[in-house]
Amino acid sequence: MFNKRKSSFKTLLIITAIAFLSFNDLGIFISNFAAKGDDGSQVDFKEGEKTTILRENERDFFVEKDLKKYEVPKDVVLIKEKNSNSYKVKKKNTPIIDEIDGKIIKLLDIGEKVKLKKLSGEYGLFSTADNIEGYILLADLEEGEREKIITVGIAKNNKVLKGAKDRHYVLLKGEPVLVKDFKNGQFIIVDEEGNEFSVNKGDISLRNGRHTTSRSGISRRTSKLSSVIHQAHKTIGKPYVSGDIGKRGYDCSGLTYSTYLKGAGIKLNRSSKDQVKNGVEVKKSDLIPGDLVFFRTGGRNIGHVGIYIGDGNMIHASSGSKKVIITPIDEKWYKQRYVTARRIIK
Repeated sequence: MFNKRKSSFKTLLIITAIAFLSFNDLGIFISNFAAKGDDGSQVDFKEGEKTTILRENERDFFVEKDLKKYEVPKDVVLIKEKNSNSYKVKKKNTPIIDEIDGKIIKLLDIGEKVKLKKLSGEYGLFSTADNIEGYILLADLEEGEREKIITVGIAKNNKVLKGAKDRHYVLLKGEPVLVKDFKNGQFIIVDEEGNEFSVNKGDISLRNGRHTTSRSGISRRTSKLSSVIHQAHKTIGKPYVSGDIGKRGYDCSGLTYSTYLKGAGIKLNRSSKDQVKNGVEVKKSDLIPGDLVFFRTGGRNIGHVGIYIGDGNMIHASSGSKKVIITPIDEKWYKQRYVTARRIIK
């Protein structure tokens, strides 16, 4: 009777210790999903529901709910945190032993960090900062900092996103994007400086996404175009000044010249009729943010240029409005005088 009670207590201790420490990754469902378990049971996961990720293969995650395991596609779950296998001692004089029920190698102090190598019942095999390896009772430890994970997804559309402090991000179809979180039906993505932007979940694909802890996955093209668009937005409201590139104001080609020089380090030709020789020609139907759009102002000659910023709009220095403004490129006057477009960053 005593042995049975002791065995039950030991089992409870193991369960409690493992429940207290989290050894798995954490994720969040980005859409509703009905999953089947190994035992044939079915469960409905809701968009925004947090989940424990037990393991993964090339295509799927294996997640846990109510002590059961379910297989779900990777494009319905976003990983938020990974277990770093880093733990901290929470009791003074915590022993690390050479084997389970073995001899004490060293006594550890509160706050000392150890790294998990494998689990063994209510114990784990750990290594210390000074490379001592041995077994520690799980109940004597608490979880250290988890690794915040960024998922590298793929943009499905072209658009400009606006974040805090008037920062801008150019989403380019087919280019990698760094996904940090999912909230209220939208992905939270970041640029290389850590600025955050919200984007509809339909604009990003997580299929075949990879995971990283750095912010170095953004393409050079995305980075430069985002900087160009950000510089263009900073000029809105500045006065139109003929022949100027920003000292007192801008003329149309002075705006595009200055924006590309400051935003991407690219020196364009100075006049609109010469800037049409920069870059490569693109169809109006294929415009992406950052493309230059050209118009004739009299006869057949090009006399005006603007920067396309997505959603059918351009930023340009307007002589008629006497300042830098946003205008639809299909506004009647401009639609009738549209000539061509050039892509500077390919």
